Amino acid sequence: MVQQRVGPAAGPDGSGVHQVLDARALNGETPTWCPERKRLFWVDLREPALHEFDPATGRDETWAMPAWIGCYGLDAGGAVVALRTGLHRLDFGTGALDLLAPPPCDPRRFLLNDGGCDPAGRFLVGPMFHPLPPGDKQPGAAQASPLWRYDGDGRWTGMTDPVGVSNGLAWSPDGRTMFHADTSQHTVWAYDYDPATGAAANKRVFARVEEGGQDGGPDGAAVDRDGFYWCAVFGAGCLLRFDPAGRLERRVAMPVQYPTMPAFGGEALDTVYLTSATWPLSEAERRRRPEEGGLFAFAAPVPGLPASRVRLGK
Repeated sequence: MVQQRVGPAAGPDGSGVHQVLDARALNGETPTWCPERKRLFWVDLREPALHEFDPATGRDETWAMPAWIGCYGLDAGGAVVALRTGLHRLDFGTGALDLLAPPPCDPRRFLLNDGGCDPAGRFLVGPMFHPLPPGDKQPGAAQASPLWRYDGDGRWTGMTDPVGVSNGLAWSPDGRTMFHADTSQHTVWAYDYDPATGAAANKRVFARVEEGGQDGGPDGAAVDRDGFYWCAVFGAGCLLRFDPAGRLERRVAMPVQYPTMPAFGGEALDTVYLTSATWPLSEAERRRRPEEGGLFAFAAPVPGLPASRVRLGK
């Protein structure tokens, strides 16, 4: 694929947004810029693989995964990947996977969904209720699980109240505010966060996302240098940018219905990359709308923050 140049920053109508990879992902997620490799990592949760996209050449390489992959954290020479079967360390050179810990919740009922590293390198991951066949007849609270922090040596600590679809995990520039969303509740919360201990407290509503309809809501998120929270709205075809007080600052239309997560990339972290999904669409809809599931980019109004590297046991 020929490299496409990033145009002007996207306006409220989505102008400037362009496709950089015709990925047609079932469930693209978790874009993360690696400055050393000058490439963007991302995953397809439902056709499970970790991808590495080179914007200079358009080349996209993959490491296939044996189970659904929700998120990951980069380290030197590899990544820590959250699979439905647990937390594993992936070696980029050999492709080997080593189990670090079983999942903190029942893998027949939950998959590990959105997550990532806090500013100190701790790995956090949240669940999504998604029972394997023949299904799950347990009602209510049994269909929810908290955001989890991995503390090393197979130990997990629950961080929040239980949620059904964990998403939107991000931190303020100073690391002292943690954001976390439940897509099914259309709500993003903010917490006071202690970077020294990894403890979260003082839960309060940061923003309510009413766009997206009953099946939509806040998906993945990123925070820019000025502390503004960028949230993909699954089902609504847009990104919302909230100021640090939770006020909606802008709505950026996307060329796809199911955007999943933004991230800042490029050498100056001044490009917004965006993954998207096709799994809610029928085969006929996918043929009519081949841009769905693609990887997109546009120039950011302000740069983002560098992604933290995973440091297990921190």
